[in-house]
Amino acid sequence: MQSKKLLALLLASVMAFSLFACNTPAEDVTSEADSQASEDVSEETSDNGVIEGFGNNLVDGTNIIDDHFDDNTKGEWGVYSNGGTFDLYAENGEMVVDIKHAGGMEYAVQIFRDGYCLNMGCVYTVSFDIYSDIERDIEWRFQINGGDFHPYYLETGRRIGPDKQTITAEFTMEEASDPAPRLCFNLGEQGDLDTTVAHKVYIDNFVLTIKDASNAMALEPLPTPIPVKVNQVGYKPADEKILICKYDPEITDYTIVDTNNNVVYSGKLTTDFANSKSGDGAQVKGDFSDFTTPGTYKVIVDGVGESYEFTIADDIYDDLYKDVVRMLYLQRCGCALDESLAGDFAHAECHMQETTVYGTGEVIDVTGGWHDAGDYGRYVSPGAKTVMDLFITYQDSEGARGDDLDIPESGNGVPDLLDEARYELEWMLKMQASNGGVYHKVTCANFPETVEATAETAPLLVSPVSPTATGDFAAVMARASSIYAEYDAEFAATCKDAAVKAYKYLIDNEETLTGFVNPEEIVTGEYPDGKFYDEIFWAAMELYLATGDTAYLDKAKAMYEENNIKGLGWADIGYYGMYSYLTADESLQTDAELAQKFIDKIVAECDENIKTAEKDAYYICLERSYPWGSNMTVANHGILYHMAAKFTGDAKYASYAQHQLDYLLGANPLGYCYVTGYGSWSPEHTHHRPSQVLGQTMPGMLVGGPNTNADDPYAKAVLSSSTGGMCYVDNDSCYSTNEITIYWNSPLIYLLSQAK
Repeated sequence: MQSKKLLALLLASVMAFSLFACNTPAEDVTSEADSQASEDVSEETSDNGVIEGFGNNLVDGTNIIDDHFDDNTKGEWGVYSNGGTFDLYAENGEMVVDIKHAGGMEYAVQIFRDGYCLNMGCVYTVSFDIYSDIERDIEWRFQINGGDFHPYYLETGRRIGPDKQTITAEFTMEEASDPAPRLCFNLGEQGDLDTTVAHKVYIDNFVLTIKDASNAMALEPLPTPIPVKVNQVGYKPADEKILICKYDPEITDYTIVDTNNNVVYSGKLTTDFANSKSGDGAQVKGDFSDFTTPGTYKVIVDGVGESYEFTIADDIYDDLYKDVVRMLYLQRCGCALDESLAGDFAHAECHMQETTVYGTGEVIDVTGGWHDAGDYGRYVSPGAKTVMDLFITYQDSEGARGDDLDIPESGNGVPDLLDEARYELEWMLKMQASNGGVYHKVTCANFPETVEATAETAPLLVSPVSPTATGDFAAVMARASSIYAEYDAEFAATCKDAAVKAYKYLIDNEETLTGFVNPEEIVTGEYPDGKFYDEIFWAAMELYLATGDTAYLDKAKAMYEENNIKGLGWADIGYYGMYSYLTADESLQTDAELAQKFIDKIVAECDENIKTAEKDAYYICLERSYPWGSNMTVANHGILYHMAAKFTGDAKYASYAQHQLDYLLGANPLGYCYVTGYGSWSPEHTHHRPSQVLGQTMPGMLVGGPNTNADDPYAKAVLSSSTGGMCYVDNDSCYSTNEITIYWNSPLIYLLSQAK
């Protein structure tokens, strides 16, 4: 018996807001006081630990939870539903679980309480009052709020009825101290309960008390970041190479040593410093770009510390690039992953069950595609962004056209990037309805438990058509029709026809379409986007380039002039259309004024970003506002800088693109290489079900990274005293910082292809 990681109904709105935010520029949150402080050396404002005193004020007799509902509010209690129907409220000084239908599982009706800590070795007592309108069984438990959701303490089969009873218990926390456990009451189907009978359960006076803290273990603080940061993967000999070091006015020199501790290079730190917006103090830099000798090294700054090892070599990014691309293969759905290629992540065909179009009796085949993220949902708009990143990688990098990345199609004469993209495109073609519109996503009604892909066997549902999915589909299919023409003319024609049909649906219904909202019974990732003019712009532009029909170009122009078109995310996605036009055959670039507007738009955003980034210790423009998926934001900025470099010839843009890659690979406030399996310190406990099930994280995945919103209970517990780029923790319960997605990997693929 397990609970879920999420409050499903709340998660839908939280993920919607947070995922949208990761595609928009971070707000300027710098205050006047911050601006003044930047003129002086700042003191550290965060030790990157847990909230001071949280979970460590271990005094016998202390009430950790003390909830009485006397003010007729339910306080910090939340709800989760997995097939059950109920309300939670407080009335007459009691908390009331008003159950309409108890569903088909113990946790189909669940109420929970977060916001406390359980310390290893501590003895706790529990007391609460409970009764019900009817005789029934309940389960209550303290559990880990992630992973396999196993209980720390469990009582099941407890019988309650109309007579109020006071339940007491005592338990010792036997496992490692947990700063973010969950207390659950599971009130779904149990024992002899008739789940169709409406009834109420009443709870009051819930108290969790420390009885004996004599053997209690305090919470461990988060790791202390290394004081000297570099790109942990390394550099090509001719690359710009910048180290970032904690500032000490008395220290000006650094050395580089080889694996035998022989000094091979000496350098000077800059005399100026940059105040970190992440609370980790002032930082200085060292430029060792003129050190080009291949080998493995580390930087030593006497009196400050040393860096992790890094390597200088011509082929330094080859293995990393391969694994970051292969992550998409390992996320494939609807096919067997062969052990010879997938290793421990091999599995049989998954998600082959019948799939029903929501609200109808229609059953369709939507097998295939990529699992989007740490769960097993498949979503059209994120998939389209991912595919487009592969397309521009293929377009812009001759070195990315190899046919040897160890996927099933390797060696077939088609670049593996295009083979991998086609696997997603063929699934997307199945997602097009007969009227041309495109279904938004296919998932089960709820997020899965922590199980392997083949074990998610609940019914699959195709969510309704959305304008976002339809526009993205039309754009990427039009683009595909041009790219695949030299490899498979029939497939290219299929893509073009599908794009034309989707676009026609979009335009025919443009005035009446609205943004996607999850149907009531579906609580998986919503990916809402109420503004779809950028999708229409992108689709129109790609169809013009694919067909030469100027009616499409006229529509694209109109959408651009009437709206603020921008973005490289799954929501704001307009720069892809601009870039396609600017890199198209000259015969199609018939409007020089429009082309210049596109260039000016791209360069203006890059210049605005650089104004902030050049004052940042790590060359990032997020300051203190890091959104969900901030690492994607950083990677997308890198793509945009490369675009500006291409159109202006200004080397500063290419330099800033490299800085974004360096940040992702270790030159960041925490010193993490945010790609799993690479560098000396990288995430090992990702929120990714295949990795969680195996107990080893899949290599080549870019995690979401720092998130200042603290959008999950674990983040709230351990990161509330952290700032900016320090707001990350490597824990599989912390999905708001440590999940992965295909469309976070894809911009990294582009950056690596440019760096190779």
